[in-house]
Amino acid sequence: MLIEWLMHLSTPCSPRLKRMGYLKELIAIEARHRRWRDQWAPHLEHCKKIILQATAGIPHQRVTVLGSGLLLDVPLVRLCDMFDEVELVDILHLPRVQKRAQFFPNVRLVDADLSGLADATWDHVDAGRTGPLPVPGGDDDLCQGSDLILSANLLTQLPLGPLGWVQGMGDVYSEDQTRAFGRTIIDHHLAFLGRQSGRVCLLCETERQIMDGEDMLEEIDPLFGATIPLSGLKWNWDIAPRPEITPH
Repeated sequence: MLIEWLMHLSTPCSPRLKRMGYLKELIAIEARHRRWRDQWAPHLEHCKKIILQATAGIPHQRVTVLGSGLLLDVPLVRLCDMFDEVELVDILHLPRVQKRAQFFPNVRLVDADLSGLADATWDHVDAGRTGPLPVPGGDDDLCQGSDLILSANLLTQLPLGPLGWVQGMGDVYSEDQTRAFGRTIIDHHLAFLGRQSGRVCLLCETERQIMDGEDMLEEIDPLFGATIPLSGLKWNWDIAPRPEITPH
């Protein structure tokens, strides 16, 4: 915890993104991966295998990775060997990711808010507004010219920052209103992917389960009721083994 706290203090990041928890979340994911490397390995290997399969039968000029994060689930070396250009897109890139990217002359880091909501949600909450919540935006030209677009374990993460910031206002918005807000963000990203001319590879969770041994205690829909085209490729990711979140 001390290491995570020091990283949070020392890592360059805009005050808004830091206050909204984007930096904290990246640092926490990195720390959790260190603690549960073996448990996460099958999931990460599945992701890399599917990404590499998605590269078959298309031109290899440019690949764009949306939600590149810590690159844990991205076969970066293989993609750099295959493609002339590799774009890594996320709302922020940790220094170690920036340092790794420097080893590859064909890698470009792109800072982009893929929900288009970070600043708008900040302004909404900061001004104490109680009217309709902001609508998602973003740069529609972001993936223009890409032969392959990877949405890498990003879809269900996009609502977390804006939703958390809105819910911090207290009871201003009902549960139904915040769920509708989350669903809007999910639908926006799916529509964005659907407009791309290149091949799209979507990796995302479809269900969260809280387990006690073999017994499921709670089932959560991270898609807020949205549906996605399923390929039939599905597996379990043991993301937070006991006692990561709670000893119970």
